[in-house]
Amino acid sequence: MEIIIVILLVIIAYILWRIYRQKEEEKEAISKTELMIEDEKFEAKWEGEQKEKFKKYPHLLGNIDYNLLELYGELYVEKGWPHLQMAFAKYVDIANNTSPGIDDADFLFHSLWDITEELLEHLEKYHDSSRYEYEIAISVYWQNVAEKAESFVGKDLESIKQEFQSSPFTDMQEIISWFPKKNNHPSKEITFVDEMGFFPRKSKGSIYINKKIN
Repeated sequence: MEIIIVILLVIIAYILWRIYRQKEEEKEAISKTELMIEDEKFEAKWEGEQKEKFKKYPHLLGNIDYNLLELYGELYVEKGWPHLQMAFAKYVDIANNTSPGIDDADFLFHSLWDITEELLEHLEKYHDSSRYEYEIAISVYWQNVAEKAESFVGKDLESIKQEFQSSPFTDMQEIISWFPKKNNHPSKEITFVDEMGFFPRKSKGSIYINKKIN
């Protein structure tokens, strides 16, 4: 009889524990849901504040991270720091890097800078933007290129050539799509791959942009 009572008490204790755990789990679920709702509200509020803050760069919203817009769209503009000179300095720094791998791919970075100048002249002539947007886009592009170039140390040239066929290098073509075409835009959009589809193609750069930088 005592064994039966003990077994019943164990069963009752287990049932009560399950009921307790179920209620606790329901509370936790409600708490998590409330936290998720609060997080979503906070994110929506923050997103709205960022869009309002950077509304002067409408073509960059959704394309460039807010932290980079803060750096190149706020700090650089406030301090009067030249965007294009900074991008050019990134290129020069890579071009002068004698590390194995990067040094071998020097000609690729030269071509990349030449088509950067060509892109900038094209954007100014044939695409709409607000002030500083082209420069910010190029600054961010070359920052990403410089960071990626650091991973080339010790790699062979063929591997580096393959790397050039993907982001962040080929993002240059994407930049064009951010900015609406002007009425004077040529029938065909500029492209930066050669007849074999290899990026970057050869370019003579831009005398106009080169003068602006120097």
